[in-house]
Amino acid sequence: MFINWFKSSRATAGHIMSKQDVISAILKKIDSKQDRAFQIAMDELKNEGIIEIQPDGVTVVLTQKGSDKVLGSSEKTAKGF
Repeated sequence: MFINWFKSSRATAGHIMSKQDVISAILKKIDSKQDRAFQIAMDELKNEGIIEIQPDGVTVVLTQKGSDKVLGSSEKTAKGF
């Protein structure tokens, strides 16, 4: 969810996914049964150093490692992988 949003936004390190972006791009599209999976995904990306979560608990910042992952997945997609 997050990686696809950053990829479609052509994000680089430091790019911010605001609270409004999270709500409109992700939270409005999941149901209550998916809440736990959403939290797990967010925690995994944070623990892997791909994103940072701002103090509000919702705003997401793409790290350099995350930017490398986004760019890497874009290159693979472009090459047909």
